[in-house]
Amino acid sequence: MTRSDTHGDRPAPVELASREHIDLLVRRFYERALDDPVLAPAFDVLAVIGLDDHLVVVGDFWEQILFRTTRYRGAFVPVHRALHGHHGLTPARFERWLQLWCGTVDEMFHGVDAERAKTKAEAMVGSLQKTLYGGTAR
Repeated sequence: MTRSDTHGDRPAPVELASREHIDLLVRRFYERALDDPVLAPAFDVLAVIGLDDHLVVVGDFWEQILFRTTRYRGAFVPVHRALHGHHGLTPARFERWLQLWCGTVDEMFHGVDAERAKTKAEAMVGSLQKTLYGGTAR
């Protein structure tokens, strides 16, 4: 990533185009989520399973979503159902997750796949809300 005077110390957004980019995005997002007062409690399980191992799985998930690979072997809905049972994945938490995700994407990346990362995230939030508690999509 290159630096730009218009962004101060932050790297200028580049086109989201590779697994390396996804890994950078996911790591930055999780650093923020783990520090966020609304989201951090729902992420406490990472202390048990390990952040680095989890980031690989999340990277595989987003690589499959954005670049149509087949590496992801997780169970998206059951994992979030369990998290909901332990932490209450409320509409406020989903909204904050989406704000943080989209803000991180916008800060780091641009382009078709960056836009798709935000659109797919919004669709996943709506789908999870319906699945977990019959909630209305955003």
